[in-house]
Amino acid sequence: MPSFGDHYSFSHGRSDHERLRMLCEIHDPYARELLLKAGLNSAHRYVEFGCGLGYVTRWASTQAANAIGTDLSTEHLEEARRLAEAAALPNVEFETANIYEHGLPPESFDYSYSRWLLVHLQRPVDAMKSIYTTLKPGGIMVCEEADLAQIYAEPPSEAYNRIREITLEAARKRGVDFTGGRKIHTWAKEAGFEVLHVGAFQPHFLTGPYKSFWSWTFLALGPAMISEGALTEAELQELAQGMRVADEDPSVLVGQSRTHQLIARKPI
Repeated sequence: MPSFGDHYSFSHGRSDHERLRMLCEIHDPYARELLLKAGLNSAHRYVEFGCGLGYVTRWASTQAANAIGTDLSTEHLEEARRLAEAAALPNVEFETANIYEHGLPPESFDYSYSRWLLVHLQRPVDAMKSIYTTLKPGGIMVCEEADLAQIYAEPPSEAYNRIREITLEAARKRGVDFTGGRKIHTWAKEAGFEVLHVGAFQPHFLTGPYKSFWSWTFLALGPAMISEGALTEAELQELAQGMRVADEDPSVLVGQSRTHQLIARKPI
């Protein structure tokens, strides 16, 4: 299993594209609202770290002077470029880059954005410091990060509870923090930013395809957790069945990951 940055435990190939598309369908409206709240407009240069399939980057290119999306997955970037070409977007680019050593020109962007990236990193503050170098004085960093501890089902699902705790513990052993969303304002201050805004949202579903997003995501994490000894294949399949029961029951509410939002400014 490839490890991106520090410990990115999902598949980086085409097999994960549909899951990422669902993530974007659920979360992109919140991202767009946050970036507009932060003041993104046609006078600005925009960069996204960990852009995945580039959905937010492509949208940002319609709002900003130009946009660059960076990621370590060549497969994700290939699809992002294809989608940008299909949409005939002339002012968007995609580059392979590690957030710690991105190679981008210093002080060249007005806005940066990342989503669910820092919780996969062992050095999130260093990552924010790296973002800091790309921003002009007064530039804005916009982040959205997850807190997986808030995932739940009501009435309670033993499978959801168990896989959540197994996943959080596996992350701790890898030296990353899947509850890190609640800490992004402290990371930003440590990295030298001025915090302008914090908020959070948490989608909930009783029915529909989006309800199963986190059971799909936990299964996508399964091979990495099995290889690390966090659980066995048999245990994963047992938990998968239990989550499917909850997902298919319209009387069970699934509260998905709470996502924390941050707008921070590099001092002038």
